[in-house]
Amino acid sequence: MEYPELHHQAKHIDRLIDENIHAKRTVFLTTDQLQTIVVKVCPDFYVEDRGWHKIVFRHRRVDKNVVLKIGPQQSIENDHRAYKRVPHRIRHQIFARLFWHTKYCLLQEYGDPADVSAEQLSCIRRLIYRFGIFDVKADNLRKIEGDLKIIDANAIRIPLPTQMRIVDELKAKFPEKLEKIIGKVIKRLKKLA
Repeated sequence: MEYPELHHQAKHIDRLIDENIHAKRTVFLTTDQLQTIVVKVCPDFYVEDRGWHKIVFRHRRVDKNVVLKIGPQQSIENDHRAYKRVPHRIRHQIFARLFWHTKYCLLQEYGDPADVSAEQLSCIRRLIYRFGIFDVKADNLRKIEGDLKIIDANAIRIPLPTQMRIVDELKAKFPEKLEKIIGKVIKRLKKLA
């Protein structure tokens, strides 16, 4: 196993999250609660980025090209499912490598921010639709060893390339504010569930 020290810390974070979920009697922790727990227990971690469902942490003493993503179990499983959907022989040409995952944590290559043209994005989307993967945006692509790779995507059970293309094209036309509002509504609905 690669990065065993991080794996040990991730398992500890999993236990702490479970304890806090049980104590607070909630489905999952808020991003602020999650960040507080991780930074308090593992001070070498710092927040690199935040998404709708996960927080991305870097470690000060570990390779700068890997991050620990922490979020709800289903979100971590969805990332892993999308990654495994692509055949092994081409997986690492398309996706940033996933090293391992625990219940709430996932260690992944992350690379550097990338300027992605509309043509590059369209080409990557066409390539992955046949595997049942969608929701790839320019923000979900990073430059890793000189190549554009996907760091976050969603998979559906039955590949429907045409329908996924239409959904992605419609989402791209939403104003950024509307997309953030939809994300907040989804978060609130999940808290109520």
